Amino acid sequence: MPSMFQINEDDLGALEHTLPQLASALMPKLDNRLRAQIRQVQRILTDVRWNYGPPSEVEIIPDGGDQTS
Repeated sequence: MPSMFQINEDDLGALEHTLPQLASALMPKLDNRLRAQIRQVQRILTDVRWNYGPPSEVEIIPDGGDQTS
């Protein structure tokens, strides 16, 4: 069974915010290998954000304020 780790919401947001800034700053020096690694980190962060499920499978739960009966 794989180990499960937790990233709190604030830390995850900081990582998602910082990664594009790092990539932009490194752009003149990025080779294909480094670009692939940045894309991999971005994919991992997206997987964590969406709990390893595609965003298309997110369930929308109404808050009850939009009832039309």
